[in-house]
Amino acid sequence: MAEFGAVTCAGCGLLCDDVTVEASGGVRLWPECPLGARWFSERVRRPDEAQATVGGKAVDVEAALARAAELLRGARRPLVRGFDNATVEDARAAVAVADHLGTLIGGGDGDWPGAPAMPLRGTSTATLGEIRDRSRLVVIWREDPETTHPRLLERLRPGAGGQRTLVVVDEADTPTTEHAGLRLRWPRERDLEALTALHTLQRGLTVHAGELGAPLGELLKLLRAAPHVAFVYGAGLTAGAGGQRRALALHEFVRAVNHERHAVTLELPGAPGSRSAEDVLAWQSGYRGMVDFAGGHPELVTATEPLEDADVTLLVEAGRDAAGEIAFGSCAAGPGVEVWIRTAPAGIEASGTMHRLDGVPLTLQAPLGGEAPTAAALLTRLLAQVRR
Repeated sequence: MAEFGAVTCAGCGLLCDDVTVEASGGVRLWPECPLGARWFSERVRRPDEAQATVGGKAVDVEAALARAAELLRGARRPLVRGFDNATVEDARAAVAVADHLGTLIGGGDGDWPGAPAMPLRGTSTATLGEIRDRSRLVVIWREDPETTHPRLLERLRPGAGGQRTLVVVDEADTPTTEHAGLRLRWPRERDLEALTALHTLQRGLTVHAGELGAPLGELLKLLRAAPHVAFVYGAGLTAGAGGQRRALALHEFVRAVNHERHAVTLELPGAPGSRSAEDVLAWQSGYRGMVDFAGGHPELVTATEPLEDADVTLLVEAGRDAAGEIAFGSCAAGPGVEVWIRTAPAGIEASGTMHRLDGVPLTLQAPLGGEAPTAAALLTRLLAQVRR
């Protein structure tokens, strides 16, 4: 594999589009990024890798699609999920499959976070450029972008010329906390209490916050002095039981702050394709999050308990360890996979469109090319099989 650039790297949700890749005795990116180098390395196809498998045995793609269609036709309650590395085109094709089959689409693994927060309160968002140019205070809430999104701080330029303050809320010591102008520490289980108390204090009311009172007072002082504030958050706040309630508390607070000054949020996705899939769902169904097509029309799933009645799962460009009966992806199949078909990884063997974590669409190039189909092409063929 020769050197090529500039290309767009989909190693994380930042989608850096100024990357040069050098592959001689290993993959190296410039600017250097271990996360991006690992992403490229994992998706370069091995010569001995099968195109598709059924029950762990190598088959051709047509046989795998036929088996996948058989499983979906016999399913009582199918679920379409994944999208970790999906393009906009992949997500559109997945929505078409979900609509035809009347399936659930969206969601992920792990503890149930609760009903989605954003449809309840909306969200104030901004591009990276707006935050870089206007925010005088950036609050990173229990995230470590130096590890998960390595060039984010470079893009936001915290502390530039003494004009911007970086606050990090995190109990743990991380590479990101080393850049903090103010460090706030409390256990994660107190985040809801902290956000509720902060909202109350911002309104000028009295609240007995205990040991949270002093750090929250410092943060509030900085907030009141900044004309433009950005809150950066992600799974550290929203994942797990009650996660969406914590997210709701953050959005309610940001909404209140906007009566006095401009406040925005920037969510760091856990996977580069997540934002693209959420945006496509919003365009085509009217909702982000988990959507149910079983009633013949899209409905937002607002259950407060996990849905456990799905009997067949179709994974679309999911992570390496994801479990499901049918999987279309550029990485090897995870556990519990009956049908797996390799896809051409977008940004390496196939072109496509992805949305950066702030919603800006970027084109992924295909520097290597390849013969494997994209997930979008496979889903289109699968839908044709199911309709027969």
